[in-house]
Amino acid sequence: MLSKSQLVDSRFFMVFVAGLAALGALAVNMYLPALPDMAKSLRSDMAAANLTVSTFLIGMAFGQFIGGPLSDQLGRKTIGVAGLIIFILASIGIVLAMNIYQVQLLRVIQATGAGFASVVCMAQARDVFARDVVMLKYANILVVMLLAPMLAPTLGAFLTPLGWRAIFFALIVFATMMVCLYVLVIPETHTSRSGRLNASLLVSGYVAATMRRTDGRLLALRYVLFTGCSSGILFAYVTNASFIFIEYFEFTPLVFSVVFGLMAGLMMIGNRLATIAAKNLEPQQILHVANGCQIILALGLVVLCAIDMINVWNIGMGLGLIIVASGAISPIASGYYISLHEDHIGSAASLNSSIMFAFGAFIGALAAILSAGQLLPVFGIMLTSAIMARLIFWSASRQPLNA
Repeated sequence: MLSKSQLVDSRFFMVFVAGLAALGALAVNMYLPALPDMAKSLRSDMAAANLTVSTFLIGMAFGQFIGGPLSDQLGRKTIGVAGLIIFILASIGIVLAMNIYQVQLLRVIQATGAGFASVVCMAQARDVFARDVVMLKYANILVVMLLAPMLAPTLGAFLTPLGWRAIFFALIVFATMMVCLYVLVIPETHTSRSGRLNASLLVSGYVAATMRRTDGRLLALRYVLFTGCSSGILFAYVTNASFIFIEYFEFTPLVFSVVFGLMAGLMMIGNRLATIAAKNLEPQQILHVANGCQIILALGLVVLCAIDMINVWNIGMGLGLIIVASGAISPIASGYYISLHEDHIGSAASLNSSIMFAFGAFIGALAAILSAGQLLPVFGIMLTSAIMARLIFWSASRQPLNA
């Protein structure tokens, strides 16, 4: 087993941490090409199959919400290994599932484990690396997290001919390999942990993060809610991507995986554009423009559906530009939110991730339930989410009355 000091110069450690970070993205995106196959196999409809994405996002929100603070008390390795074992057991249950409702429930449990692993990987990097180095390490991890959605559907498309269960079997193999490496090679990195569970500290950290005031205002809470509504637009697309491209436009699983990968690439472009713009513009200026683009583009998609001018090119272009805007909002809004906190940063970061996944789960599920084989309800939900984000942004940008 490596020592903590050896991890600083270990390339293997960064590969391992990136693998943990990719677990959730693989579990969300790898089986998307096989969703129609899953629906038919389990004698279900596409809306119920799409809800397995939303239930996974609920589990991710819960896992990240409690995983970060628990790792502060019990240790990163304890929570990381526990999360991987939960993920494996739930995945085995999904392989053996007899109906779509069992899959929906097991996806919550599976995602809770993935949430543990995902929140722990970032904390481990901070434990090991110095403050002036850790941002570069985070950037490397972020690249893997963005690449995973690009590659995962292609991997799933190649496994789809073997049946949708083969995809979850592949996830079991990957997670089992990560558990073995964790137990045999990676040491505990949080050496100042108490080793005991203190529920009051768990709650107090979140209360402090939620009630954090800036100039007497709940500014941090507004920005985390803004992030949640904005991310809901992206997750509404992810939840319904299989329906849009495979069911509605009749793409093959392989073609769908290529298109989905290209869309993930557009999110990376949005992320990069926001990073460049942040050198010269205030965060609020970037968020104002990006959210305005979301509203205009979502409104355009609604209008195209309403006047029956739907084709794969204009819908695909509109969705692609919305994803660019979403990619620009995510790092800026989250980074600005975290900058408003001087303490309880771990709880604040977990709250940000949890709100993002919880809102994404709800908004994506609502779009799937209301779709009824039509695109208009999906784009209508996206537009509503973008407008809600704008209203919250206005309340955050407004000067206090005593200013």
